[in-house]
Amino acid sequence: MAPARVSESAKAKADSKRTADGLPVHSFTTLLADLATLTLNEATVPASPDHGFPVFTQPTPLQARAFELLEIDPAKALP
Repeated sequence: MAPARVSESAKAKADSKRTADGLPVHSFTTLLADLATLTLNEATVPASPDHGFPVFTQPTPLQARAFELLEIDPAKALP
């Protein structure tokens, strides 16, 4: 059996450390670390400090793509 051949697109990805759509290549561990930077903040206004509302930080393009591929909407996962 002949050894598996590496495709040109796989070689390009390994060389550039970028995906075909320009996003950085991650390991599972570094992807989780990147996704962990998306935060949920509790905001209030001075006129009503006892009533807060959730505000997500804006996901990076990488985070947005990862959630899209996972079919997850972080805004719908509110506690």
